[in-house]
Amino acid sequence: MNGRKVGRYELLERLGRGGMAEVYRAHQASLDRYVAIKLLHPFLADDPEFTARFLREAQNIARLKHPNIVQVYDFETDPETETYYMVMELIEGPTLKDVLERLDASGQRMDVHDALRITRDAAAALAFAHSQNMIHRDVKPANLMLDGGHRVVLTDFGIARMMSAASTSATAMVGTPAYMAPEQGLGDAGDERSDLYSLGVILFQM
Repeated sequence: MNGRKVGRYELLERLGRGGMAEVYRAHQASLDRYVAIKLLHPFLADDPEFTARFLREAQNIARLKHPNIVQVYDFETDPETETYYMVMELIEGPTLKDVLERLDASGQRMDVHDALRITRDAAAALAFAHSQNMIHRDVKPANLMLDGGHRVVLTDFGIARMMSAASTSATAMVGTPAYMAPEQGLGDAGDERSDLYSLGVILFQM
């Protein structure tokens, strides 16, 4: 797929793949900048109500302008492939999951000051989102990125909400079991406290 054009963007390399989307490094020629493109898997569009929900959530996520929340530039649909995708700032750095796995492999632990700094910045991102009536629902190390300047960036806002919109089950479990609050594990959508529970699990793990 590398070299494929999606809208105004040329996909250069795949950065990751998850249960809901693939993420690519891409180039926007009109502004000569590199961005991250998240291509949502086709099954997310199976629900006939998904398109309207997707657009509504896109508008909400675009309003989340905070230094510790990934900047979202655009939400579009590729008419040729009917692919939904979002355009975000490209974070040049590892995920917290990558960092923790490297430390574990070398038998080390994260410095307590770094753990507290990451938790503080992630909490600031969540506090701002919650003030805008947005709940993440899938806070985990893979969704926390550390850029070159050690800025903590929370990603994937709204994906869990979009995923629940595409689900045919009213009690579908959305989130990552190791980090989700008990009520989410029982099928409840959760609220702001669920996000804070997940962040507490991450702090414990660090």
